[in-house]
Amino acid sequence: MLLPICRPSKLGQERQTPLCVSLRVARILLAIIVCPWAFVGCQPSNETETAGNVQAPGEVAQATTNQGTSETGSGDRSEGIFERRILPIFHSPNPSSCSECHLSGVDLRDYIRPTQQETFSSLVAAGLINAQAPDESKLLQFIQRAPARSSLDTEQLRQTEYEAFREWIHAAVETPELLARQDAAGPIGPSVPIEVVRHAREDRVLASFIDNIWTEIGRCAACHSPDRNAEQVQEHGDLVSWIVLNDPQATLDYMVANGLIDTDEPTSSPLLTKPTMQVDHGGGQKMVVGDRSYKQFRAFLDDYAAVVNGGYQTSEQLPRRDGEQSFVTDIWLKIEGVPSEFDQRLLQVDLFAAEGDGWSETRVATSDRPVFGAGQLWQQTLSLVAPRGSARAERLAEQVLPPGRYLVRIHVDREQKLATDFRAEMGQEDFVGEVEVQSNWPAGYGAMTVIQYPAAR
Repeated sequence: MLLPICRPSKLGQERQTPLCVSLRVARILLAIIVCPWAFVGCQPSNETETAGNVQAPGEVAQATTNQGTSETGSGDRSEGIFERRILPIFHSPNPSSCSECHLSGVDLRDYIRPTQQETFSSLVAAGLINAQAPDESKLLQFIQRAPARSSLDTEQLRQTEYEAFREWIHAAVETPELLARQDAAGPIGPSVPIEVVRHAREDRVLASFIDNIWTEIGRCAACHSPDRNAEQVQEHGDLVSWIVLNDPQATLDYMVANGLIDTDEPTSSPLLTKPTMQVDHGGGQKMVVGDRSYKQFRAFLDDYAAVVNGGYQTSEQLPRRDGEQSFVTDIWLKIEGVPSEFDQRLLQVDLFAAEGDGWSETRVATSDRPVFGAGQLWQQTLSLVAPRGSARAERLAEQVLPPGRYLVRIHVDREQKLATDFRAEMGQEDFVGEVEVQSNWPAGYGAMTVIQYPAAR
């Protein structure tokens, strides 16, 4: 028969079994051997009596923790906070609040090393912890940065991260052994250059979306804008309305959330395959491989996929920004008498405004579209263009081409080189002629400006 050991009674007291009594005696003897001063009235060096008052053990622990009365105590405290609040961030598979502004390139875990000493020394050496004024530490300022529109979940996550690092930093700067070990410092922060970090910022990505996609949105509005597509919604459902009125960021978010952008295979994105008729598209063909719209869509899609997948590791890999800005309009230009031999060949027009005795140095409008050979014609809406950052570029969204005299230069991709290499550009070898035209450039399909194809060169 086994004797019961000290079990609690119904009143919360231990039952005094014979074995229980024997265990109590053994514990007392062991305590005498290990800590004899507990029975002879001596105290260890760190006394717990102050001004004649004896503090309870719990009060001693609290005082040591809060005031850092010993190096061991402060070190234990900061180490405990580091293990409890900082290391979980380091090991978490989930993105930190940094991801709300940075699609890749930087994460809060980049500022944590496997040990407290490495982390602290490295952050101090990098100027990210201010040991004299902990609350002014740059790392805390970084964590607090938030976009204008922040989700509630991310805002809560950001606050949790801030409180964790603030608590640890305050404890760490009071730990002498951490401050003394500057030899433990090493590289900390993002592993990619600052240019790559900036390129992956959400605001930079949004600017690219506006430049390359949003400025072309007029081509898609009839079927995909909620203020114009009631018939399409009735036939195909609400998903057809992927344009969010006056909100490019919300439109981009909707595209990503609903699979219109494929970040694994950008060229398979419905945003690209539908308007090029690589898959069925009820709205018909809106662009062809190699034309200006296709170039812009590919520029954004390829770059966006590389950004979210961490594809850029050096600044040399970053794409160069186009030196020209554009905005699609509802101003139509039609060319009659186009040789039928150019059927389905890409024809491009560039318009230059009259200036003094000549023409503007840079083009003011452009457009491209395949020729309809059977009808010997070409027609398409114009896109206004201007050098990036110029005064004219600031007025592009007005979608107005001033009345006047213009030179229309025409190129045809007879060899279909752009269909093979969409990045290729038409050159002098593709030039087929030019026409002068005077027009008020009214908007609307029924008010298009018409010119005749130039005589043979």
